[in-house]
Amino acid sequence: MPLSPPNAVQTPSVAATPVQVPVPLVWADGTKVTAHVQGMKQARVATKDEDFTEESSTRGLVNSKTAFYAEAVDSSGTLVGLYGPRLSDQEQELAQTEYGIDPESQRLGRYVSGVLEPFTVAGTSKKDYLPQKVEGMTVTDSGIIWSEIHSENASSRGWKILSVSPGSTEVRVLATRSWKKGPNDVFEYTMLSSPVLADGRVYWSFQRSNPEDDFYEEKLYSVDLEDPGTVRDEFEPALTDEKVPKNLMYVNVWEDRVLAAVDVPDNSKKGYTGTISSYAPGGKREAILREAEDSRDEYGMRLWGSDERGFAVEYGENLYLVDPRTRQTEGFQHPDGAEISWLTQCGPRISWTYYGDSEDLATKRYVYDRDSKDLSVVLALQGGGTDYCSGDYMSWPTSDAQDPEADSSDVVVLWKS
Repeated sequence: MPLSPPNAVQTPSVAATPVQVPVPLVWADGTKVTAHVQGMKQARVATKDEDFTEESSTRGLVNSKTAFYAEAVDSSGTLVGLYGPRLSDQEQELAQTEYGIDPESQRLGRYVSGVLEPFTVAGTSKKDYLPQKVEGMTVTDSGIIWSEIHSENASSRGWKILSVSPGSTEVRVLATRSWKKGPNDVFEYTMLSSPVLADGRVYWSFQRSNPEDDFYEEKLYSVDLEDPGTVRDEFEPALTDEKVPKNLMYVNVWEDRVLAAVDVPDNSKKGYTGTISSYAPGGKREAILREAEDSRDEYGMRLWGSDERGFAVEYGENLYLVDPRTRQTEGFQHPDGAEISWLTQCGPRISWTYYGDSEDLATKRYVYDRDSKDLSVVLALQGGGTDYCSGDYMSWPTSDAQDPEADSSDVVVLWKS
């Protein structure tokens, strides 16, 4: 099954030189941000075997009896995800689960060389670990770290932060928090971020709100990865008068610091301006980037990801790749009517997808190489799903061109240097 249909898009013969322009963002000292902005039409088509090779696929695993949902790909190119017996549409509705897997039989594990390797309960070698709803997963050199939250139909509410060390299948519980189910919990909204690792500590954010009780909570927590005895409350973001932040809190890592997008008060006429701040473990928040006072975008700035080389920000109709140390910024103008649906950032490459009015947006996955400054697009047969990456490996869902109604499977590809 080809991943890049021939002749679907014509590659431009000569790419236009990006133009450096001011953008509606400013550094913490008030200096205007300038960016080299280019349009997505300049992307060349990346092709299988020339730009990347297909390493593995779950095509033989996904069928009428079994479902698999990828959550990450590790540094060896191995998929990690949820799997188990498939439910019918009616059974899925009754079970109130989004995975399409029997909640009592779902498992979490690696898909190694065509074989599922389940994670196990700590202290045992054969007792499979039964996960709750996985909210986010991060692959690090110290292992796989993920967050879970109790499903909507659980008798109690709460979350967990868990990990599996490299070369192991045993699940370690790093942190847990629970609370009683209240009478108005049917209206409750919760959000648990993907955990991140910085300087030996695991960080994550949690939001909980209940409009019926005028209740809102948003906090950042951390725990020591090797000695997870005590959960530390880091800070609670400032809130607007309506007690709802304009931007949800996205926790990432930049260098050895935690990077978060929150609303903080300032002296502008709006009262609040979206700001990206860093948080040194045990230290104070420091603003890095914020919206200009004359910015007009109603949705504000969104932090999509970060690593040691900088971070990715969506604002207005553009994606900005920002290096805070050099202040060099690359900008990519969205296709008409499009918004980013997913972004992954690892190694030299950043990959993202769009959603919007145009149907062909769902078939394109853009890849930007920060070393070579090469912008390419993968023309996948199935779009709209999430992709994951680790080092030079990347995975995304794809489907059979001969049977587009069939469930998608996941492929793992290795990018050539």
